[in-house]
Amino acid sequence: MKDLGPVHFFLGIRVQRTASGFFLSQEQYTDDVLDRAGMSDCKLASTPVNTKAKLSSSEGQPVADPSFYRSIVGALQYLTLTRPDLAYAVQQACLHMHDLRDVNWTFVKQILR
Repeated sequence: MKDLGPVHFFLGIRVQRTASGFFLSQEQYTDDVLDRAGMSDCKLASTPVNTKAKLSSSEGQPVADPSFYRSIVGALQYLTLTRPDLAYAVQQACLHMHDLRDVNWTFVKQILR
């Protein structure tokens, strides 16, 4: 086994040591997810989801590429390691994986913003 020194970047998470402990950041990973989704130049949103609105499982048209949607939502699930504020919104996006609609993609775009 070889000692590579202090960790700086591991599994998409940047590690910074401070006097009070460690600071974990997934900024580069987040940028990569936004690039994959084609939303790197989008406007920011103050909250990831409207908690009062409920998504219907039968409203809207079926998504053309469900694997792309699942890939983006899976990446968002990994992002919740350092962004627990997104956990509720990502969980709501995961509820509709079995029958994806265009309103679900709009919902995920809101999370990405």
